[in-house]
Amino acid sequence: MKKIILSIFILFLSIGSVMAIDSDTIKANNSFIEYTGRIDFSNPLAPKFSYSGVSVRACFQGTCISIILNDENSSNEYNVLVDNVIKRIKVSKGLTVYPIVSGLENTVHEIEIFRLTELTFGETTFNGFIVDKGKSLVAISNPRTHLIEYVGNSITCGYGNEGLLGGTYEPTTENHYLTYAAYNSRNFNARHLAVCRSGIGIYRNYGDSTTGSKDCMTNNYSRLFLYDASPMYNFNLKPDLICIDLGTNDFSNSNNGFVVDTARYVHKYLAFIDTLQQRNKNTDILVLLGPMLSDPSLSTVRRCLNLVVDSANKRNNGKVYFFEMSQQGTNYGIDYHPVVSQHLKNGLELTKYIKQIKGWAIAPVILNADILKANEIIINLNTEVIASGNEIKGFTVYVGGKRAGIKSVSANSKDRTKLHIILSDYIKINQAVSLSYTPGKIRSKDGLTLGKISDLMIINKLAESKE
Repeated sequence: MKKIILSIFILFLSIGSVMAIDSDTIKANNSFIEYTGRIDFSNPLAPKFSYSGVSVRACFQGTCISIILNDENSSNEYNVLVDNVIKRIKVSKGLTVYPIVSGLENTVHEIEIFRLTELTFGETTFNGFIVDKGKSLVAISNPRTHLIEYVGNSITCGYGNEGLLGGTYEPTTENHYLTYAAYNSRNFNARHLAVCRSGIGIYRNYGDSTTGSKDCMTNNYSRLFLYDASPMYNFNLKPDLICIDLGTNDFSNSNNGFVVDTARYVHKYLAFIDTLQQRNKNTDILVLLGPMLSDPSLSTVRRCLNLVVDSANKRNNGKVYFFEMSQQGTNYGIDYHPVVSQHLKNGLELTKYIKQIKGWAIAPVILNADILKANEIIINLNTEVIASGNEIKGFTVYVGGKRAGIKSVSANSKDRTKLHIILSDYIKINQAVSLSYTPGKIRSKDGLTLGKISDLMIINKLAESKE
């Protein structure tokens, strides 16, 4: 702890100079760091980004870790995951050290920084990690072999997905990690690249003229930062699949008598697909119909997108597919946007379809865990799982800070996306409950194993307990 405090002190004395930080700082240009997203590496010691879902990932040795970020304002929010356990942080303006976790087992752990908020909230630079004295990064033990790119609007950003209809849109209500896109990427253990902005369209942004918008996606897609003419994106990351969800804003107000130029929409969409196929040879493209539309615009967009897909495939420049996500019900987020439960539903739908066309293996991921009885924890996963041997092992549960006895762990006989942990001890109302998992026993039907989990906190909703 003294070392970390000293590092923070030196950091602020350095006035932004990363070189002045002590030797226990891992610099941002370390070769073991995996970056995914549109990132400006003009200064390799301070890579800069603004898009949703940008990821910085590494494996580190030791018991604790901090991250160093420099944000141009104080609006952005991030998930920082250590061994798949999430800590959400709101950044401060300027160069700041954020202690993430301490007291871990002195072994190798994985950390990932994942941007939740979209580009309108400003740019962030990553300046490195701070680890235990004498410790370092090591090669990532869980490589992600697929890369999926998502081109989209507010739905893809996660606009208002953690808010309620009638509420105010702000960074705390936007969570890109809990979008259909991010769910789908995690389902395939894929690297995740998002190019999205609320209000954007293929040819016409939200509420703009029927003749189109200068800053629509097709005009600015090649930029590293959407609003800046330079630098341009280098397209070095080559996705295995590109998903496009654009059209909701192009057809905004169309149900109220506003006449959208469908010919322009189709023409611009086809031109955009041409651009993607030129940049990414042999990459499949998946055209999505999002969950926010209703008739008559829903039927119109569906006809347009089917025409786009048929026309693009006739050009024989690569495979183009169409997938329609289920429309949302009556449970809305901010400004009628999809809530997290709708995103999860659409993400699982999308995963099922992509598995059909690509044949990719699905990785087991814990979605959440519930305490329904005083001695039972139910774990909900994204896919059906199987376990080696007759008994599921690897879980550790702590209740009130003490290790609890586990009687059994089993899969639900009717729904193998659920695991039941039966405890020897009883949980009391308001007691803190956490669980950890050591990989090895649980895997999906495709053979991928459930990843390591360290101290996942479970919300205790017990209304009564057994004494």
